[in-house]
Amino acid sequence: MRILTVLLAWIITLLLVTSNLALAAPYPTRYLTLIVPVPVGGAGDFVGRLVAERLSNALGERVIVDNRGGASGTIAAMAVARAAPDGYTLLLSSSTTHATAPAAFKALPYDPIKDFTHFGLIATAPAVLSINAALPPKSLVELVDYAKRNPDQLNYGSSGVGAPGQFWGEMFKTASKVRMVHVPYKGTAPAMLDLVSGQIHVILDGLPSQLSNIQAGTIRPLAAMSTARLPMLPDVPTMAEAGYPTVLGGLWFGLSGPAGLPKDVVDRLSTELAKINADPTFQDKLQLFGIISTPLRNDDYVKFIQGEISRYGKIALETDISIN
Repeated sequence: MRILTVLLAWIITLLLVTSNLALAAPYPTRYLTLIVPVPVGGAGDFVGRLVAERLSNALGERVIVDNRGGASGTIAAMAVARAAPDGYTLLLSSSTTHATAPAAFKALPYDPIKDFTHFGLIATAPAVLSINAALPPKSLVELVDYAKRNPDQLNYGSSGVGAPGQFWGEMFKTASKVRMVHVPYKGTAPAMLDLVSGQIHVILDGLPSQLSNIQAGTIRPLAAMSTARLPMLPDVPTMAEAGYPTVLGGLWFGLSGPAGLPKDVVDRLSTELAKINADPTFQDKLQLFGIISTPLRNDDYVKFIQGEISRYGKIALETDISIN
């Protein structure tokens, strides 16, 4: 009987120790999923895969990219907002999921601040206004003059109703007092094809989708929608240089998770993201794709998102951009 009692005590002790060790195992203990709110290809997918690769190395666990495009990124964002708050489901939050969609959707299925834990901003793909290379204007001033002499004869394309490109197009129209017709597409790729072929005249979109055509000479960049000239396009003036300092925009990307994450998870992911952002080789890879490293940490990223929601919300009201 005594031997049995000792044996049972030993088994119970072993189970308790094993259980405590399991509970104390440092995060993460299995693979993570990074949900990217765009299809394969394009700036968002590139940033997502680059971050996933770096996070995998830093955490010692695989980070799997799950592309969930559609509905202006809201499908992906909603999936993360409703995910278990354990740190194993993350979101590549973006200017679409956390700025233009909140501004355009009449009934957004998530709160862009309260339903998420925001680890930090990663990078920005500056927007550029470009035209079909066969059009006469060689500068933004000439484009505005051309548009005013030919009202409603020019059009501009975007990746869809409520997409960032529509917001930027309406911003430019308001500031320059020109009249152009908006042509929404189902994605950036078909819009770019029609710009190159001359079916549409103007586009305002992130540099990554335009870079190869700019380099090929099939489209002509007239202005960067950034506060300073872009290192990738040093000869292209900014909107401010052309007289439109308020016409600013770009696609931006950050890392977020569901609300209510444990502090140790938040601290670990925030720290690793900051290290990734500070790595010069990471920054160089972004720039090759037309993307600029623009890191912000936790609270600063939240404030940035709030400012973007306010800015795009005002544009949506003034120009009647909405998605039912």
